[in-house]
Amino acid sequence: AGPAAGEITAAAAALQPFEIAEIFRHPCFPEFIGALLRRRARAFTLIEVMVAIAILGIALVGLLGLHHQSMQSVIRAQQTTRAAMLAQAVMTEAELERFPDLGFSKGDFEASFRGEFRDFRWQRMVEASGTFPDIRKVMVAVQYGPKLTQTFSLVEFLHSPIPPDTGQGQAVTP
Repeated sequence: AGPAAGEITAAAAALQPFEIAEIFRHPCFPEFIGALLRRRARAFTLIEVMVAIAILGIALVGLLGLHHQSMQSVIRAQQTTRAAMLAQAVMTEAELERFPDLGFSKGDFEASFRGEFRDFRWQRMVEASGTFPDIRKVMVAVQYGPKLTQTFSLVEFLHSPIPPDTGQGQAVTP
């Protein structure tokens, strides 16, 4: 029959460039091409396909987990931003009072934003500064999230628009 296909490739490696044309004239060349085509036309086995699908499935599960974490981060960021905005709204109301009364108050946002912020509650504490009688410390906390477990806090010091009476410079009347 003639030399095998493996012999042709070994012989081709040893040939000089001008001798390559001889390979095409060799009697086993059609057999060699047929073996090459049969090797390339071979299909994947079932086990190879199953392993490829398993690897792809594991990769997709990992990507879906990352997507879920990303969505949770976006939701947390949105809620924190809303809490900050609502805390600022409560603080603005205290600023509009100019010099709020001392004490504690709390509530929700239903009156101002009907139906929008049902999972948000606020608390406001106004205290004297201790050092300066014309300064008030206003603390606002907004609770939010599942079962109101998250808190966003804001603190501001407000100055009285009316100067304090220091008692100096007044004449004593007999």
